[in-house]
This record gives sequence, C-alpha cells and structure tokens, in this order.
Amino acid sequence: MTGVDQAWSNVEVQLKRRFDLIDNLVAVTKGYASHEKDTLIETIKSRSRELDLSEAKKTNQLLPEINTSVVKLMAIMESYPELKASEQFLTLQVELSNTENLIAERRHSYNQTVSFYQNLLLTFPSNLVAKLGNFASRSFFDAPEEINITPEVKI
Repeated sequence: MTGVDQAWSNVEVQLKRRFDLIDNLVAVTKGYASHEKDTLIETIKSRSRELDLSEAKKTNQLLPEINTSVVKLMAIMESYPELKASEQFLTLQVELSNTENLIAERRHSYNQTVSFYQNLLLTFPSNLVAKLGNFASRSFFDAPEEINITPEVKI
C-alpha cells in the first residue's frame, strides 16, 4: 500500500462514518417526520450510491448529491422543535459536525500526499522508477467548496 492509498483510506474511514451518522439521523427523524418521507428516501438513495469510495475522482462526483440530501434533511429537522430537543438527535448532530471536521483534515492530508507523489512521478530519478513500475497519476480530493460547509442546524 502506498502512502497515497493509506491517506485515501483515512479519508474513506471518515466518509463512511459520515454516511453512518446520516443513516442514524434519518432514522431519528423518521419518527418525527413520517409525512416527509420523500426527502428521507432521497437521502437513503444517495447513501446507497456512495458505497464505492475507492477513488477520490469518484468521490468528488458523488459528494455534492449527498451533501444536498443532508441539507434537505437538516431543513426538515428545523421544523420539529421536539426533534431538535432530543438528546439522541443532539448527540448525532455533534458527531456529524466532528466528523465533517475530520474529513476536512483527512482531505488536506490526502492532497498533500498526492502532491508529493505527483512530484515523485515527475522528477529525476524517481520518474524512471515510476515509468518502469507503471505508477499511475492520482487524483486530488477536490470536492466543491459547498462540501466544506458543515450542515448546521440552529437550536
């Protein structure tokens, strides 16, 4: 496993944690918002499509849709004061916020590792080894800026 693979693995762990937290938020919200199932189902569908996080390039394409679903879910939660007061919901909200921060940190670390790797592919003498070993260029995790914004619920 290369340093780039290890760095991506660290990102992937946090993204999976984020998706698990989203599932839990959907489950908690269902009890309060049973008539708003369309948005919840859309969130779940987005969640099921995200399972292949094996490459930054694929993930860059996937995250905007998931983020949109999370924002819609948070909007639903805003209209239920008793949900916002739920201890389980508050705990999940804090966990999601912490996870978003960890994703940002892991993304930064991954991109630094990719940058170093890309430089090795281009500089002598490591570029000779890279050509002999068929080392491929790697994609940065350059998700759109809206992904960096942690979904927020005002209490």
